[in-house]
Amino acid sequence: MSRFDAAGLIAALKGDTSDRAADGWIRTKEVVPLIGVKSLAGVRGPIENIVKAGFAQEKRVGHTLMYRLSPKFKTWADAHIAAKVLDRFKAPAGWVTLTQYSLKQRRTVRGIQYRIDGMNIPTRIYKTPRPVPHYRSTDLDRLLRKAP
Repeated sequence: MSRFDAAGLIAALKGDTSDRAADGWIRTKEVVPLIGVKSLAGVRGPIENIVKAGFAQEKRVGHTLMYRLSPKFKTWADAHIAAKVLDRFKAPAGWVTLTQYSLKQRRTVRGIQYRIDGMNIPTRIYKTPRPVPHYRSTDLDRLLRKAP
């Protein structure tokens, strides 16, 4: 009769930690250089964005977080870039900022602002990190058509 192996029982309950990498699961420390973040302190936000977008899976093993990349992507850097693009704000069709419109029309922002003043043109301000008024491009086209 063999002795009771308490350590073996605990290891079996926690799961075998020796073959984590065999399933494609890697620790947070190993993800840091793969997504191009400088330190462990700044990695939580980018990883959350990648997981939230569905480009990776997350699981907890004890107190350690483990991640597995989705088969859609070959590298973590590609998934990080795709998550950034997905998270970027895009205004609805037909609505532009003055900077975007001035670059397209080759006019100065201030010159367009002078024409807007007093015209009662409707604007929208979207909840972004830097809220900027958006104007309908058709209204701005109408203003510049009258301009010399």
